[in-house]
Amino acid sequence: MHKPRGRISYDEYYSRQIIFKELGRRGQRRLARSTVAIVGLGGLGTVSSLYLTVAGVGRLRLIDQDTVEPDNLHRQILYGPDDLSYPKVEVSAKKLEEANPLVRVEAVPENLNEKNVERLLSGADCVVDGLDNMRTRYLINRACVRMRVPYVYGAAIGMEGNVSVFSPPETPCLECVFPGIDDAELQSCDVRGVLGATPGIIGSLQAMETVKLLARIGSTLKGRLLICDFSDMFFGTVDISKREGCPACQPTGMVSKAGEKLVWLCGRNTVNVNPNRPLRLKLSEAYETIRQDFNVRLKSRLAIIFTYKNHEISLFSDGRMLIKNVKDEESALRVQRQVLKKLGQTK
Repeated sequence: MHKPRGRISYDEYYSRQIIFKELGRRGQRRLARSTVAIVGLGGLGTVSSLYLTVAGVGRLRLIDQDTVEPDNLHRQILYGPDDLSYPKVEVSAKKLEEANPLVRVEAVPENLNEKNVERLLSGADCVVDGLDNMRTRYLINRACVRMRVPYVYGAAIGMEGNVSVFSPPETPCLECVFPGIDDAELQSCDVRGVLGATPGIIGSLQAMETVKLLARIGSTLKGRLLICDFSDMFFGTVDISKREGCPACQPTGMVSKAGEKLVWLCGRNTVNVNPNRPLRLKLSEAYETIRQDFNVRLKSRLAIIFTYKNHEISLFSDGRMLIKNVKDEESALRVQRQVLKKLGQTK
């Protein structure tokens, strides 16, 4: 006789991990008491978040500013065609909670910047990198240095990838190893391309390192950089060391700047526009106003997606907007002003 679906006990769900002697019940309890922040729900973040969810990390905080696009689907494994245009954090949280109802998943649809980085990462026992740009990685790295939170770094493109665990002052930080890199000088997925399995492997390795770190088992990649080239299945590690005078992990380097208003997303004519001050929009009320003047494509729990002229706009409750099909800053700010005017938010 079959059991009712969905009624799975703690011991049943984690039975194969609990009998794994290196982890055992003690390690499983450590995972259950942990909070992990995953920044970026793309090819890396969807994979690492899924494995951390089913491993039994007690609380996952998902941070991402973006919505699901067609070109995400071949590698971002939590999304399907029915999820297009929805906020990534909303779709991911729903599917992860379905995968393991024993964990708590928090969806944070925000643009991580210098004004909010410490707030968004506060209380995390570990931060997992699901990003595609160095600008945001540097922000996270410096926040993790200040907050003494381990940072599980990962990067993937083409058929290559890297993984490491940064945990100053015990280890070097990201900027010790990769200082002063300008994103404009790096190849992106829309130029270089990426095989779907590449971020799948790297994201899985990040999840493995995170589980080891939190459960205190095995030897992590602290102080080492794992280099992977899947074209010939080369895996190698190199020792990494602190860089003298590193501005990120030296006391004199802790300088904060104002948060950015506009952030262009990788490889697309899409820009994130942060409000001058956070708003507190009630999306249900905003929806009634917006649908009078704009063509609403969908309304979700976290956002309203609508079209204005040839732009697709995703509006979030704090006033943040993703504006697509926009080519320059002036046009983006003009669209933002017009939408805010319709909402009566012109001050």
